[in-house]
Amino acid sequence: MKILSICGSPRRGNSEAILLELQKIFKSKGVDNEIILLRQQNINRCHGCIEICNPAGVCCQQDDVKSIIDKMVQSDGLIIISPNYFQMPPGILKDFMDRTCIIFASGKDKILKFKKTAIIAVGADEAKESEVCAENIANLYCRYVGKVVAIKAFQTHSELKGNYDDVFTSGLNPSIKSDLQTIVEALLK
Repeated sequence: MKILSICGSPRRGNSEAILLELQKIFKSKGVDNEIILLRQQNINRCHGCIEICNPAGVCCQQDDVKSIIDKMVQSDGLIIISPNYFQMPPGILKDFMDRTCIIFASGKDKILKFKKTAIIAVGADEAKESEVCAENIANLYCRYVGKVVAIKAFQTHSELKGNYDDVFTSGLNPSIKSDLQTIVEALLK
């Protein structure tokens, strides 16, 4: 089994720390887990050239989006993690989501629509505020791409002071380890 994790954070920090912890859990269960950090990928903005990509099913832009979509299709499940920016994902993740519109032109939506997907959001606001971001991704994106089996949000302090795993050490998320186990179980069920 293979789970693909997509990190929509523009910087190193809590989102990545969560994915690394999830990766340890997957490894303990014999599950392959690849983490894609969108900030390290070449992802152009969507030009909205529907008349080009829709008939052909191929995007005219040559960047890393096609290979990520191929990995999404080949995976058995997905995790999308995002920092909370005004209850929305940051631009880097939104750009990626916009570019995946080619999934529909190529017919891959029929494959992805039923892939188990977990959505996680992190932010400095109370977890219920970041959960709105996760629900927005689930309801506005994953209703087309993926079958959402878990939505979770965590509260953090900023990583700008160098504490890249505050989500685990701050005490703001006392049940985070069991919450991550629950996410894994939902994806593997």
